[in-house]
Amino acid sequence: MIEGTSGQDQVVAPPKKVALKKILLSISLLFALSYITLPTLSQWYSSIPSVDSKSINIETVIRGDLIRDVVVSGKAVAANAPQLYSTEMGKITLLAKPGEAVALNQVVARLMSPELDALIKQQQSTLEQLSINANRGVLADKEAQLDLESNMNTAQSKLNVAKREFQRAEISYGKQIISEVDWLKSQDSVTDAKRLFEHARKRVLFSMERLQFEKQHRDFLVQKEKLILEELLRRHDELAIKAPVEGVVGNWLVAQKNTISANTAIMTIVDLSEYEAELSVPEFYADDLGIGLEVSMKISGITVRGEIIAISPEVKSNQVTVRAKIIDPQHIQLRQNQRINARIEFEKKEDVLMVKRGAFMGSLGGNFIFTIAEDNYANKIAITTGASSVEFIEITSGLEVGQQVITSDYEDFNKAEQIYLGG
Repeated sequence: MIEGTSGQDQVVAPPKKVALKKILLSISLLFALSYITLPTLSQWYSSIPSVDSKSINIETVIRGDLIRDVVVSGKAVAANAPQLYSTEMGKITLLAKPGEAVALNQVVARLMSPELDALIKQQQSTLEQLSINANRGVLADKEAQLDLESNMNTAQSKLNVAKREFQRAEISYGKQIISEVDWLKSQDSVTDAKRLFEHARKRVLFSMERLQFEKQHRDFLVQKEKLILEELLRRHDELAIKAPVEGVVGNWLVAQKNTISANTAIMTIVDLSEYEAELSVPEFYADDLGIGLEVSMKISGITVRGEIIAISPEVKSNQVTVRAKIIDPQHIQLRQNQRINARIEFEKKEDVLMVKRGAFMGSLGGNFIFTIAEDNYANKIAITTGASSVEFIEITSGLEVGQQVITSDYEDFNKAEQIYLGG
């Protein structure tokens, strides 16, 4: 007889039922844990981006004085750095080397001009010739005047003779010794003698005036030649080129012992007593520039004041060149072309709402900013801005003192209206 399988059967206990309250409690704990460690489900649902708070810059809106300015760079240049030029053509000898200190009126170069030397000798010879001619003319004038005076004296003698003859004739005519005709002839002789004497006297007077003019003309020619010679000697003296200021030699602009033409630049003398700052300002600020604006400059780690004294009328490479006078630079050892960092102050506004500059101005055109709200959220709000400085931007509307805002770049979340700050 075949046995059944009942001996292999085992009794299985039924599973215990889990209480519904325990299941609900577990689900609640799971959701609470997710809210603590992960972005909320509402964030996922609303697509709110999460940003690491350590990767952004957060600044506080403050109220204070805002100075609208711009930071520029430039170099120190001598306010007085004249260039020396050759006055004549010739061979140049440079006597002072670049960097060498020179005194006022010290000879720093000498020019040799054979042509000028020859011209001076020619004019000296001409002056001697004119002087001899003038002296010869004086002697000739004296001789001519003597001849005229002799003629006048002869006429005077003839007049005296005619007068005596007339006296004898008049006595003889009274005694009826001579005829009336002879008496009249003697009277005519006196008249002719008077006329000749008067002509001779006038010729002497006119001759004296003419000879005086001739002498003045000869003296004028001599004086003219003297002036020409003096000018040539002055040009010869300028062949010794002197330093117009006390300073140092900048650069040689010609080679030693070269033959140069007239009006050639030879060297530069730098006056160390007064410097100016030559600054390059971006073209964007050209309309804000003006004479007299204050400039804060940093030279060799020392801050000095200055003011703009000249503005270039042209723009080169998107830059406007301005010159600023350095005020009270005695305590600074300046050098030509030394680098200068400067800040030009355009405007000062007192008691304005402002926030530090940041990349947010380029992300949304400066029209929006993210403000820190509660629960680590940041909301985008509209703002309007005003003047800006190197460090701060004026806020004219949209923010209040004490608010915290994000000033870093918004590139990763510029389309969001709200962000969550994690980390």
